[in-house]
Amino acid sequence: MENTGGWRVAGMEVPLLSTDSIEWVQVSIPSSSNSNPTTSQNPVAKDFASCCPIGDPPSYFIWKTSKSHSNILELVELSNNSEIPRIGLRLIFPDTLFPFAFICKNEEKFTPGNHFLLYALTMSGIAFLIRLRNDFEYGTSSSVPTDEILEYNTQIQPYNGAIKAVAATAGCLVIGRSDGSVGYFQLGTVDPSAPGFVSELRDDTGFGRLWGILSRGPTLAGVQDLVISEVHQRKLLFVLHSDGCFRVWDLSTRGKIFSNMMTDQTLPGALVRLWVGEADYNTGIIPLAILHKQHLVDGEKGDSTDSIFLHGLRCNAGDRLTLFLEPSLKQISLREGEPIDICLTSNKLWILKEDGLVLHNLFCDDVNEGLSYYYQLQETFIADLLYQSSEHSSADLFSLACAAFSSSKEEVVPIVSSVLLRGLFFPGVHCNAVLKQTFADHNKHFTDSEFSLFTTNGLKNEILSLIEHQGGYESPVSTFHCWNRFCSRFVNNWYKNNAACGMFIDPVTGAIGLVRSRTISIFRGLVDAEHIIYGSLDGLKHFSYSGDEFDLEIQLDFLKCVHDVSQQLGKASSAIFYESLLCRPNISSEDVISPFLKILETGYSSSIAALHISELGADAVSEKELSNQRNLRKFSTEMFMSLHALCYKANSWDKILDVAERYLKFLVPQKMVLDVDFKSVFTINCSATVQATSQIAKVMFESAFDVLMLLNYMISISGQINMSHSHVSRVKVELVPMIQEIITEWHIIYFFGTTPSESPLVEDFSSRLSSLQIDSNVDRRLWNGRLGKCEFSLAFILLLSMQNFLGDLKHLYLTRLPNPCNLISLSLEFTSWMIWGRAGEESSVFFSNSIDLALILLRHGQYNATEYLLSLVDVYSRKEKIFESLQDIDRKMPTLLHLLGCCLVAQTKIEMHVPIKDRNACEAARCFFRASSVKGAFAALRSLPHEAGWLRVDFSGFTSDAAWKLQYYQWVMQLFEQFNMNDAANQFALAALELVDEALRPVDSSSQEHSMESLSNVKGRLWANVFKLTLDLNNYHDAYCAIISNPDEESKSICLRRFIIVLHERGAVKMLCDGQFPLIGLVEKVEQELARKAERSDFSTKPNPFQLLYAFQMYRHNWRSAASFIYMYSVRLRAEAATKDNQYRSLALQERLNALSAAVNALQLAHPAHAWIDSPIEETSHDKNNYPNKKARLIEQEPSPVDDSLPQKSQSYLDVEKLESEFVLTSAEHLLSLGNINWTSTGYEKPSSELIDLLVETNLYDMAFTVILKFWKGSALKWELERVFMAMAFKCCPSTPVSLLLGQGKDHRTHGLSLTSSHHKAVQNSNEMFAPGQQSISGGHWLTLELYLDKYISFHPRLPLIVAGALLSADPQIELPLWLVRLLKGVRTESSFGMTGRESSPASLFCLYVDYGRYVEAINLLIEYVEALATVRPADVIHRKKPFAVWFPYTSIERLWCLLEESVRLGHRIDQCEKLKKLLHGVLLNHLNLLKVDSDDARSSII
Repeated sequence: MENTGGWRVAGMEVPLLSTDSIEWVQVSIPSSSNSNPTTSQNPVAKDFASCCPIGDPPSYFIWKTSKSHSNILELVELSNNSEIPRIGLRLIFPDTLFPFAFICKNEEKFTPGNHFLLYALTMSGIAFLIRLRNDFEYGTSSSVPTDEILEYNTQIQPYNGAIKAVAATAGCLVIGRSDGSVGYFQLGTVDPSAPGFVSELRDDTGFGRLWGILSRGPTLAGVQDLVISEVHQRKLLFVLHSDGCFRVWDLSTRGKIFSNMMTDQTLPGALVRLWVGEADYNTGIIPLAILHKQHLVDGEKGDSTDSIFLHGLRCNAGDRLTLFLEPSLKQISLREGEPIDICLTSNKLWILKEDGLVLHNLFCDDVNEGLSYYYQLQETFIADLLYQSSEHSSADLFSLACAAFSSSKEEVVPIVSSVLLRGLFFPGVHCNAVLKQTFADHNKHFTDSEFSLFTTNGLKNEILSLIEHQGGYESPVSTFHCWNRFCSRFVNNWYKNNAACGMFIDPVTGAIGLVRSRTISIFRGLVDAEHIIYGSLDGLKHFSYSGDEFDLEIQLDFLKCVHDVSQQLGKASSAIFYESLLCRPNISSEDVISPFLKILETGYSSSIAALHISELGADAVSEKELSNQRNLRKFSTEMFMSLHALCYKANSWDKILDVAERYLKFLVPQKMVLDVDFKSVFTINCSATVQATSQIAKVMFESAFDVLMLLNYMISISGQINMSHSHVSRVKVELVPMIQEIITEWHIIYFFGTTPSESPLVEDFSSRLSSLQIDSNVDRRLWNGRLGKCEFSLAFILLLSMQNFLGDLKHLYLTRLPNPCNLISLSLEFTSWMIWGRAGEESSVFFSNSIDLALILLRHGQYNATEYLLSLVDVYSRKEKIFESLQDIDRKMPTLLHLLGCCLVAQTKIEMHVPIKDRNACEAARCFFRASSVKGAFAALRSLPHEAGWLRVDFSGFTSDAAWKLQYYQWVMQLFEQFNMNDAANQFALAALELVDEALRPVDSSSQEHSMESLSNVKGRLWANVFKLTLDLNNYHDAYCAIISNPDEESKSICLRRFIIVLHERGAVKMLCDGQFPLIGLVEKVEQELARKAERSDFSTKPNPFQLLYAFQMYRHNWRSAASFIYMYSVRLRAEAATKDNQYRSLALQERLNALSAAVNALQLAHPAHAWIDSPIEETSHDKNNYPNKKARLIEQEPSPVDDSLPQKSQSYLDVEKLESEFVLTSAEHLLSLGNINWTSTGYEKPSSELIDLLVETNLYDMAFTVILKFWKGSALKWELERVFMAMAFKCCPSTPVSLLLGQGKDHRTHGLSLTSSHHKAVQNSNEMFAPGQQSISGGHWLTLELYLDKYISFHPRLPLIVAGALLSADPQIELPLWLVRLLKGVRTESSFGMTGRESSPASLFCLYVDYGRYVEAINLLIEYVEALATVRPADVIHRKKPFAVWFPYTSIERLWCLLEESVRLGHRIDQCEKLKKLLHGVLLNHLNLLKVDSDDARSSII
């Protein structure tokens, strides 16, 4: 920045504290005054603020009033003895406040907890003296207690003029009024009701001073300003009246000691403000500054011009203090704009204006203004940072981004967003109130509570979302315009909501403070390089430089070329370069510089200009291209001429390059010795140091980048400027690597200073350090509360950790605010420590201290920052260009790679995206392997300090290379395992196994036995780890290989057991059963483990271990073992089902059926001689209670070997037949359970008839017949079949009484063919539950009866007769079904005549008809067969005539005849019976005649 009007840049504003982080305690001030509130008598025109330093070391009480809340006074206490304040006080007064406050120490001894007093005055004249509580601890109280407030109305007299000025000191309050009177109130010293409490400072003496005397002396002009200052231990009151009269009063005597008229009649206007500096006792001068507001005369145009008149008041101390006014020192014009605030010291005048802070030396040769120093405010810095300082700055950002990423347009938007987001969250720039207002301007509203919950990342996401919502991602141009609008609104809101209110100066150190609406700042000076960058090029001679005058001229010309290159590229080039390195640390800087160099050579491409056509139009874009071309030609010409002139002046390029090299060394961070110890406190000096360091790093980074661009530009045009190849080589080999190192150093410093810290996790590495008591100081709790906040950057962590652990930075614990020079010293010391470490001990390079920085960051959970730092160092160390800075890196590389690996591992704890986690795991593994393979790794890793905590590996007791590597690989393996990075952990476990033999090789024969035992144990442990890791990765085959490779038998057994358990839990256990694993030598162990698990598992476990054992044995053709295990399963199921509800029982029975079926199938595959298994002892309920499912239960009998012979006792074995019997009974039990009928199987023993009855009643006929055919034989079988079919017949008769259904047979076994009456309803309701095949065919009992009778008649031919008899017994008048009659009639053959047949024959049917009174059917049946006999074919007559060929039930016929006669005799159906008798008689007569003829024929044939 060039000088303007004699102003030279001397420093910058450094933000200290943002009120966003302050929690305000809000209390009201009660008032007992009856005065009415003032209106607009003397309105507050602007915000006011100042500071009252109290004590030594001081506490800085900063107070502020605002025009928007004119009755509120805000107080913040700053102290360098404690942390940055987190609590502020808001006092709400009953009336508008006068812009004044004074705070002093409370000297009273009997007011514990109230160490300070506050003087305040309202516009209405009510004075308040408030005893402030320490640390503003007002609890839940909403108002200040009345006993802590002293209130007095200073305007009680009617003739008092309006209050114009106020001043105060301890024990008194002075008020100047518009009538020229000066009231003196001994507030806090004398009781208000006591005489002498109030007095007026007057010219007269004696009693005339007393309050209320009417004689007031000569009329005075109104008081304009009041100042109280201490001179020679006396409190002096300086009074300036509106007419220019200046008076000085001694407050101890209340007498006037000086009076003079200060006005110049030649200058129109008025004196409005007065400032009094500290007395210089060496010269005896008290400096005075008076603000003169000059009003324009009529007819002149423009604004009024303000001036400052500086005067000296000489004082002589003695018995009586005398004052003399010296001639005017100088007049300073304030130019445009009114001053915000002015501070005066003994030799300096500070003028705060909206455009900056100006410093004037009071005593210099120039009587007029002379050379002034300018301190830049944040407004300028923010505008430059967000590219709002000029019309073209924001456009330059977009154009440069498009040019830098012309090959990948998709990266333009992220880079632009990243640059602007970094500016928005730059320390001291970010302000919650401003950002919230900017959101509101874009119609995005948040409440205070909602906004306070946002983290840094959350706010960034909200901003990006807003840009996207505004249409910012339609194209890069639209993104740029959305960002430009947002940043423009942010800057305007920042100016509006964070304007400067006042300033203050520490009288001891000379520190300058600035109070804004929402921040508090101090000012810093400039480092030497900044003086060159910000000041005039001629000013270089005023600073240290190692060359002579000629070198100085060369240097000036060289810097002018650097400045021209910077102007041509624009301010955004360095920001894009920084973000490119930050987003992609692996990218080469040459790749980023190349597009910028192309811009310097050929300008912007037409494709970039084409992007603006839609926004600006083709004509405007064409005009812009022409302007760019003209600008490029001008730049190229001027640079060509400048470089030629420079070469001509220097007479050789060697001279120029020597000067450039010296200047580059000038940009290198200074090395300082730090060796003083003190404790760590997060003080305001720490904040100032970090903020100043960030600003310096930004400037130095940009300056170094500009030099780099000039050097590259010189190389590109070397032929035009006559640079030889040797000169070009020197630039490439020496200067470019040197400047790249400088850029990297400032890049890291800038990164630390501007990157917000990461929020602490609930569980991270820091929590593991709690047991070690690392960082267990009081401030640690405060750190955790600040981590993740925008204002708490990484540099704070480094600074505070450096103090606590290393005891560096001796000036940070200053008791007062640092002045601009001290703040620069603090920043340089901090920078030196970050780059060089302590005292420049060993290495002269930045990278040697990166390990210490990484350790600090890792201790506080800053994993992303640590990864970036170490990755940058790693990439930088692998560059092909080796120069001085890399000579010491090799011995540091193992530690660096080790820490980088740890950092990458730690990041997986917070990273949610699986691909990124996998990438970090692979990269971490690579780092650890590289760390162990570098020469000297053992010594480097062992040298990690104890403060490293979990990062440190214990290598004690290891001497050989293989031994420590084995230990290191195991440590890394455990680290990966802790973070569930099993694949990487497995790699290191296998790597450790490769080293075991070499690391644990026995030294001699005496130690061989012990070494081999140790070798086996170590291998077993490592193979067990490989097994666990591969198993977690679902690599089952690798896990199996780890098992069989394990030399430790105990470990192998444990792993095998775990293998089986995990396979079972994951549903992959079938891999054991289908032969995917050879299981060589492990078959018995696998069988034992499966059996053990089976005994400990619940039967509901899927897949069930018994089933697995069955499959396991079946695959190996162990049929009997398979059958035995699956039968054990069925026994367990039977025991389980006995105590469960019906639904669970049905499922268990179905599973049991499957088990029994599998057992039968297995035994059928075995040799008949060995097709049997042992019968296990069933578990009782007592056993189950004593041994729950999840606990081990002893197996009473193991499965028999395959080649066992048949046992002698039949009770001890089970063959196929018994298993089949049990299967049948279990099937019956299962079907009954589906109908909610409880019946328990008896194993394979013959069941009772009750089972058949239950099956029949529930229509389970198939199951009933299966059971009958399985367990009954011979006559018992026939009897059970008869019972079943009788019950089925009864069901076909709906009108059958219940007594008939229950059975009336002579044998007691017939009773119970159905359920009892109490169960009858359940049976009826359960019929619908069965499948149609189990109920009946087509839903009818008749069809069911026909189906089963036809199916089972072969087992018992008499069954049709039984069924017919049952039907007739149930209903004698029933019409027998045709199919049943046909079954009874049978099939007639050629050799059968009459009513002959088997057990079920026509004769039997005839007898049934007769027995049940069905006479008509009986006679019809008889007629049918008699007529059939008579009408045989001629060919069959010969057969009929054979002896005994024809048979009829003659006895039954005779009985029928008798019954008919008996009916006639009794008179029952006489007519019908007579007709039937005649019909029967006729039939018999014809039949007998036929038999007689056949008999005669047979007899004659014999003769």
